[in-house]
Amino acid sequence: MFILLVDNNRFYVSVLKEMLVRAGFDRIDYADNGLECFLQICKGDIPDVVIIDENQLYENGVDVLKNIRTSCPELTVIILTDTISLETAVQNSQRGSTYYITKESITTDNLPHVLYNIFTEKFNTVKHSSVHRTISSFRRTISSMLSF
Repeated sequence: MFILLVDNNRFYVSVLKEMLVRAGFDRIDYADNGLECFLQICKGDIPDVVIIDENQLYENGVDVLKNIRTSCPELTVIILTDTISLETAVQNSQRGSTYYITKESITTDNLPHVLYNIFTEKFNTVKHSSVHRTISSFRRTISSMLSF
């Protein structure tokens, strides 16, 4: 699964990337801002999941989400935020975010679990055996992480 992290805080991105690598994700890329993210998608390098920080330097995650939805409506988008309100969560959901997660709530358990659910949903109807082996392998990885 190809994951694109969009955040201007490189330290935070490195922490997220390390967490995802430990969970078994092997293709993780990084964009400094929404423009870089959008340009990468326009070039055809389309990730399976985009994880966007809501608060960017040049534009906010909601603006990035709108641009993504215009060009790639089927793309799974997770919005990360420092604070959460019901109103903001509903607005982002209406704009097309798949998940809305507070940064402080992210753990080595829940982010990989959310991504596992996304991965399973995306490939649930695919009958190709290599995909099923990948899902089975990923399930084992997640199960072993959750058992600690």
